[in-house]
Amino acid sequence: MSTDASLFSLHFWDAEIFCESCQVIRVFKIFSQEKYDKHYGKSDIPPNKPLYCKCVKCEGWTIYATNEFAELQEEPTMGLCKIWGMASLEAGDLVYHPHEKLCTVETVNRISGALPEITLKNKNDEKIEIKLEALPSYEQSTFYRLIPQSDDNARIGDRVYHTETHRTGKIVGLEFNGGKALVIEFEPNVIEACHCQINDHYLTDNMLELNAKWRCRNLPYSHNLQITSKSKVLFINCLLPSLNAVYEMEKIITSIPQARCFLMHVFLEQSSITETDVYKELLRKYVCLCRCKVELKSQEVYITGIHNSKETSKSIYNALKRFPLKKIHLDLRMRPDVKIIKTLNERDWFIKISKIGNDVHMDGWVRSEKQKKRAKWIAFFYSFKLKVENNLWVIN
Repeated sequence: MSTDASLFSLHFWDAEIFCESCQVIRVFKIFSQEKYDKHYGKSDIPPNKPLYCKCVKCEGWTIYATNEFAELQEEPTMGLCKIWGMASLEAGDLVYHPHEKLCTVETVNRISGALPEITLKNKNDEKIEIKLEALPSYEQSTFYRLIPQSDDNARIGDRVYHTETHRTGKIVGLEFNGGKALVIEFEPNVIEACHCQINDHYLTDNMLELNAKWRCRNLPYSHNLQITSKSKVLFINCLLPSLNAVYEMEKIITSIPQARCFLMHVFLEQSSITETDVYKELLRKYVCLCRCKVELKSQEVYITGIHNSKETSKSIYNALKRFPLKKIHLDLRMRPDVKIIKTLNERDWFIKISKIGNDVHMDGWVRSEKQKKRAKWIAFFYSFKLKVENNLWVIN
């Protein structure tokens, strides 16, 4: 695997994609940099995030983005059209009619005991009255993307209908060398690369590099910056002073039009920060998680815990942005039933007593194991519970 694989530690899922090396459709293992869930909360999966895709046969790899897979979209039918007579049509749907080409469904009149009568409107605003001769079967109720009319936003996994050759198929890959092309498996089992209609302002890799470098020209660390583009994926190598600088760089790079996604190889000045420093900084900025765990690896911090506010993730980023960290990885669970019973803040210790459901928790820090054991009586005094989950950190 390429050294870029080291940036992708999480196996996301497997997908069938066209492999350029094998020249056939293969199973690819998809790896991500962050923890996503493609089955639940799809709207929480941000677009334009890189995914490392590795062929299980030849181990060849390619970079796709989260928004380039149809199954990761919150609304997978957005921008797709229905082929005439192959779905349950509704007013406003786009359809492809064999004679009238691209049309809009204006009305659908469903009469009890009879087949529906449908009114279409073509591109000249002419109305076409049609009565279905037969109801479509359940297996035929499928959305299609019309190509080449709607090829610009095509994604891997989309069902497509080619309006010029009258063929149906499925997108199994995307290409971005010079121009964009869709790799389509047409029925029956014919694989072709269909070049998209080229936009007059389609940026080349060279133009993307120049654009990115120009936008970063005034940064104080621009002399440490290296930017390259391959298939419209931006690769950034840079020596940065802090996590805040990383966010500043990401904000600039994400503003570049037509860049599919970006990979950052960030190097930070060596620091002596510890997991304890991170935890105490969170408390100092009023971020106290239940069951909080902090782990540092290669200047990246991994934080787990339970919270009760949607703003917690943002608060964590703000609290740690001055630290020399490459990235913050969060694995948080939100529990709306977290209730704070008492907060005790002294010079030598900090204790927060909380209740989650019927369970009582203590979080914070003390100076010694002896103080940690004695703290359970403090929790009992305020909660009247003998059983307390003691999550206090011992910090000398």
